Amino acid sequence: MVDEKDDGPREFTSKLKTGRERFLAHVIEYALEIQLRTAEDFIRLFPPLDLMMGLKEEPGLRAQVLVLTTGLKHKIAVKKTAESAGEDLQIALDEGETDAESIVALFNPDDRVRFLDQDRLWHFCVENEFWKAGSSNRAEFDRAKQQTAFMLTRAIADRLVTHREIVEGIGVDELATRLPRSELSKVIELALANSHKKTAFTEKDLLTALPPDEIVRHIPLPHLFDTVLAPLAEKHGYVMKSSEQVAKALDWLDKEGKEGDAEGETASSDEETESEGPEPSSAATDEKTNQSASKEQGEDGPRGATSPQGTSGWTMPPGSDDDDDVEITDDDIHIT
Repeated sequence: MVDEKDDGPREFTSKLKTGRERFLAHVIEYALEIQLRTAEDFIRLFPPLDLMMGLKEEPGLRAQVLVLTTGLKHKIAVKKTAESAGEDLQIALDEGETDAESIVALFNPDDRVRFLDQDRLWHFCVENEFWKAGSSNRAEFDRAKQQTAFMLTRAIADRLVTHREIVEGIGVDELATRLPRSELSKVIELALANSHKKTAFTEKDLLTALPPDEIVRHIPLPHLFDTVLAPLAEKHGYVMKSSEQVAKALDWLDKEGKEGDAEGETASSDEETESEGPEPSSAATDEKTNQSASKEQGEDGPRGATSPQGTSGWTMPPGSDDDDDVEITDDDIHIT
């Protein structure tokens, strides 16, 4: 897992089982070596916690990283959980005890592919859209050509693409239009040599005469990426196929639509409940009934219950008759 950091580029040969994995490991490492991508780019996509969670089932490897980046004792580091190890590594990075380059260098290229999310690894390779680099920035343009040529060469070596697929992807017309006469002469000479031997001139022969590092000098990089590398990435599952992307998008929209409908129904139900208002309590109902009764009494007045004026609120004392004479003074009420 752990490689000691050095100042120069290192020779690397992947030991992974499948060509798909080997290709990815080589492309990532080469991009870092030629500085097309940086360690900071890698840590941005794979922060310390994600790195350690990738090693969740590898306590020994987590411990090696912690020992070399934080100075923690191995017997302590090996007992830390992935979450705790991620926090320690993040603190070491934040406090300047280690840096992105040191962390990335500690991960063997094969281990990046073994333990980290491969979709995100491919995103790391193509995130900067290097194939769109313009010739105005010479250094950046040269790195883009190097990376494109390397990817084509590795794709052939790892059997992810055939010579024929590359030639057909580029197109014979494009080659004939873009290649200078000197390069076309090489192709014609090789074709004639094969005819003298009574052997066919194949796409492999063409790419022998015009290897990838020569092709990138004459064929636009966006054309090479769109016609060869992008189909390769889709074919081998580095990115989802267009149909899968559409299906996933439709599923997401359908899910969002259902959630939105459910939320709308809930909100509508709540609004209806609020507009209707709470049912009145029995006490409130009784009080309303009493108020209505009092109003009726004030208008018509039960006999012998209210004053003749009907507005004083005065009532007859209990036991009094309606025919009794009543004299009301300012001080008292006298019944005579």
